[in-house]
Amino acid sequence: MKRITKAVLGGLAGSALVLGGTQAASAALEAKFWFRDGLTDLVPTAPGPFDSATAKTTITERTDKTTFRLHVRGIDPSVAGNAFAAHLHVGPCGNTGGHYKDDPLGPADRENEVWFDLVPDEEGVARDDSSVSFVPVDGDPAYVRGEMSIVIHALPNDTTVSPNPKQACFPLSVPQWIPAATE
Repeated sequence: MKRITKAVLGGLAGSALVLGGTQAASAALEAKFWFRDGLTDLVPTAPGPFDSATAKTTITERTDKTTFRLHVRGIDPSVAGNAFAAHLHVGPCGNTGGHYKDDPLGPADRENEVWFDLVPDEEGVARDDSSVSFVPVDGDPAYVRGEMSIVIHALPNDTTVSPNPKQACFPLSVPQWIPAATE
């Protein structure tokens, strides 16, 4: 009888470990958001490669990182193979500010900002993922809270090039990133 009891208890303990591990793994996913829209032309006085483009973005928040997936289609095929920088910006497309920085006083780099490297193919499609170790907080009072954007620039990512002219903008409605009011 003791062997059967030990076997049953051992099996139950093993099942609890498996279930606990499964719950811990699924708890790592905090939120997932999807956005799909046309791009806003930020240079309406001149033709550009993103004038007819649309985009979709998936943002996945986990306990240890946030991953952004950007997929742009409808890019002029004549720019296939050229690299374009894209970044998360504060402010909406009609009033974009600078790059979002996790540490506002920190460097302009891939660890402190959300950077994409878009290289369109011959079909006019570009995709890139960017993972950062933070969840953005939309706390800049100079802009509409809960409205941010991904801005595509004219040139590739290069920290020695400043400014990098803005070409197109993808709107993000992110009220979940507005900080809670403090009393």
